[in-house]
Amino acid sequence: MSAVDTVPSGALRHLRVIDLTRVWAGPLGTRTLADFGAEVIKVSDPRIPLSRVGKVNDKLNRNKLNIALRLDKSEGRDVFLELVSVGDVVIENFRPRVMRNLDITYEKLLEVNPNLLMCSMPGFGLTGPYSEYPAFGSTAEAMAGINSMIGYVPNRPLQTGLSYADPVSGLNLVHAILAFVRRRAVTGKGSFIDLALADSPLGTLGEFFVANSATGYEQHPNGNRHSEYAPHGAFRCFGDDQWIAISITNDFEWKELKDEVNDIRLESPAYNDISGRKVNEEAINKIVEEWTSRKDAGDLMKQLQQKRVPAAKVSNNLDVLNDPHLNRREYFSQFKISEETIEKYDGQAIPGNQKERSKWFPMRDLGEDSNTILME
Repeated sequence: MSAVDTVPSGALRHLRVIDLTRVWAGPLGTRTLADFGAEVIKVSDPRIPLSRVGKVNDKLNRNKLNIALRLDKSEGRDVFLELVSVGDVVIENFRPRVMRNLDITYEKLLEVNPNLLMCSMPGFGLTGPYSEYPAFGSTAEAMAGINSMIGYVPNRPLQTGLSYADPVSGLNLVHAILAFVRRRAVTGKGSFIDLALADSPLGTLGEFFVANSATGYEQHPNGNRHSEYAPHGAFRCFGDDQWIAISITNDFEWKELKDEVNDIRLESPAYNDISGRKVNEEAINKIVEEWTSRKDAGDLMKQLQQKRVPAAKVSNNLDVLNDPHLNRREYFSQFKISEETIEKYDGQAIPGNQKERSKWFPMRDLGEDSNTILME
């Protein structure tokens, strides 16, 4: 791959991050820092090239320089300590014993950089009976109780398929780093952050803990239904595997939807308020879907939105890539991989002073920037 423009730009252009993370949560967080201009140096084990099957690693490792180091060898460890001495942040997501075995704990790194910020992202944290357990996003979401709350069948847990804990933890990483960078600017002192992968999704589920502790309420799978709104869910449209999501949150939206459906069966006084609609949700959903099944999903979305009814076509990946709204907002980024290949990537959902898009670059090959980094 050709050389990249490493001239700092973006809001975080003065931040140097040493990235030891793997899989999804950590790499997403460090990629976000890189998108906003931080110099992120990904440290890779030369024995284990990142897989490019499925493009997961490609999407998570753009805008990062790559150096190949064996941290279990004295030569590689010495180079790593040199990087740390001129870095601002070190981020890792191994099990706790790994950093201890490599003798590169936070206490050790402070010896070469007293102002260092470090974030460890073990699956279950650095303390507690589960601390040495391995974890992935799928197991972390199970631990958080998410799998018991979603799906259609009681007593049959369903995984999200998104490894929900990973992206939440990755973005929490960004928040934590920015907060402690600010703290260091004020106090002049470094900090250590213990950010457990399994803790992050718990922060999005607070209402269930409050409800259970206050009333004993226990959340069970409820399909696409909502605890308060009705009708609410995905309704079949005309064509193969075409659907529209509709969410009626108040009586105004219900009246507008009812007028569009124009079915005498929806005129029952029992449906006039939300409590009545919740009690009769199954019957209402059946009538609404009889109507939506005759409609094109995209056209119906526009029709309902014009009436201020929350509705959206259920899109597949190709629909999203070609979405005129997202493309008008220039959400996606493109990288020229070769003369024949241009790849389209997700952009940066957080607006602001990002690194200039023209200076973004795709994932670097294993150790591709080793010489450049070592010459600095």
